[in-house]
Order: sequence, then structure tokens, then C-alpha cells
Amino acid sequence: MELVAVVAMTEDRVIATENDVPWNYPADVKQYKDRVSESPVILGRQTYESMLPDPPGRRHIVLSRSLETAGPATATIARSPAEALTMAAEMDAETVYVLGGGEIYDAFLPEYDRMVISVVDYLIDHESCRRIVRFPEWDDTAWEKVSIDNSYNGFRIDFWESTDSN
Repeated sequence: MELVAVVAMTEDRVIATENDVPWNYPADVKQYKDRVSESPVILGRQTYESMLPDPPGRRHIVLSRSLETAGPATATIARSPAEALTMAAEMDAETVYVLGGGEIYDAFLPEYDRMVISVVDYLIDHESCRRIVRFPEWDDTAWEKVSIDNSYNGFRIDFWESTDSN
């Protein structure tokens, strides 16, 4: 099973402010939903709830300490990253995607095989934000940027592969 992070962020790794994504790039949302549509996804409770009623992915593993059930039959609750990975492995999928939020991305960082990062052209006013969520920093020596897709307006997609064998 391959574990892949899919994220949209600014050049300085901001993925959200005030519990919301401040930019709007429909082409990015479409390409990312198309990418994960047939695969299981792992995501945190807040991210999952923000995507209802139609979260992307075939199956949803929701990491939560508070939810007992997640509503749609496609969703199951995991209490830890290790439990989420076990559930994902039991789904016998070739690829499982991690969709966030910040703590979830960070929890799985050592496990990723690949990262698909949409880098958006958006300036964050850091002074006016009470809360900024960032994608975690990674060790550049453990990753290689293998390609860049510049065919979109307002963002590009960077494709990274782990140089570690996990």
C-alpha cells in the first residue's frame, strides 16, 4: 500500500486560516477530487466535517478522539494514526491518500511514499490571522521533487517522492 499526502498550500506552507481555506481554485479542487475518487482517504474530523455531505474518496477513515460514528456508511473512525493505517491496509487498496488537516499531515509525515502538493498563488495577511495552519516541514534529504505541473492558472502541482524506504 502506498501512502500519499495530497495538499494545497501557499509557498510558506499555509494550508488554512481561521479553520478555513482562504483561496478558491475550482480547478485544484477538481484535480484533487479526481485523483482520490477511487481510493480510501485518511482525514481528521474537522477536515471530514468541512467536506460533508460529499467528501472525496471511496472510503473515509476519520481520525477522531471525540466522534463515535461518522454518518455515511463509507466512513469509519480511527482513534490513532496506527489504527488508521491498519484499517487502510485491510481495505487492500493500492493507494491511500491523506487529506489533512495540519496535525494529520504531521502524524503521517514519516510514512508517506509520495506527496502531491498544489502550491497556490495566494498571499496570506499573517498580521490579521488569529490562527494559521501549516503543512509540516520535511527533511529535504528524504524527498525528491520528481515533476511539476505548471498547466494551471493560479497554482502549480509539485510531485514529491520519498527517497527513504519507510
